[in-house]
Amino acid sequence: MQILPWRVKNFLSESFPLLYHLAVNAGKGGGNSAEHWDRRLAETWDGGVREWPKKTALIASLVPPDAALIDIGCGNGGILRGLKQLGFSDLHGLEISDYAVNRLASEGIQMHKGVLPRIELPDNRFDVLVASQVLEHIIRRRFFVREMHRILKPGGQALIFVPDRCLGPIDEPEHVVMFNPTSLRRELEASFVVDEVRTIKDDNHVMPILFARVSKKAH
Repeated sequence: MQILPWRVKNFLSESFPLLYHLAVNAGKGGGNSAEHWDRRLAETWDGGVREWPKKTALIASLVPPDAALIDIGCGNGGILRGLKQLGFSDLHGLEISDYAVNRLASEGIQMHKGVLPRIELPDNRFDVLVASQVLEHIIRRRFFVREMHRILKPGGQALIFVPDRCLGPIDEPEHVVMFNPTSLRRELEASFVVDEVRTIKDDNHVMPILFARVSKKAH
């Protein structure tokens, strides 16, 4: 990949993102290994790049503070810690990184270790699921979306955030796909009722973010 002109790499990244991702990350554990994220999170934990004040406020406006909420791929727990400060009491996080699991558990957040796309948690467990900047990292996305659906209670909702038409694998080698509103809706509606898809911005980031709110049908 290093010897290819940028225009060729950009074309491959936009037209064949998974192929580009696999080629760039060959021999690196796929770009989303536990070791990779231990290192990345340790380097950026306190730098503000993983803090999402607008997302946190949006979630808080949609979710009651006593809801059983899990943040899948929670990173440094910026959203969870923000919700905890707002009075949320039943907060869970799932991460591949032992560094993140141990550090957030020490702060009183109920943590689970896991490797996506499988979610090793019980059926019908949570009222709300958050997946912030996660879906674009997943190769088996349909399976992952079914797993999110499975662990939500009937009538529960998932709040999904992904980059909006930006940050393909040429920009972020861990990414395997670039979403637009149509493709995100299509990815989610196979398992969920899609309530809304719209673009938002967050204070700490210049990129546009797609926000999707989806729900699991009540029995």
